[in-house]
Amino acid sequence: MTAAAKEENQFCLFVGRNIDNCGLDPYEFRLYARISRAGNGDAWESITNIASACRLALSRARKTLRLVNLAEITQ
Repeated sequence: MTAAAKEENQFCLFVGRNIDNCGLDPYEFRLYARISRAGNGDAWESITNIASACRLALSRARKTLRLVNLAEITQ
């Protein structure tokens, strides 16, 4: 296996049925994916850094984070 193929393998993504079927819009999904990489879903990163990494306006990131948190509470 080439080095490029090994590196590409590190970026595999599996999206479980519960996430795929819950109706997240692209902003919500991107933010959820970012937070999920923290391990247990707790993000220690600032909302400013999360917004920047996800290429979202800070106001959009805040709104999306509230919606994602609400969705997790109700499931």
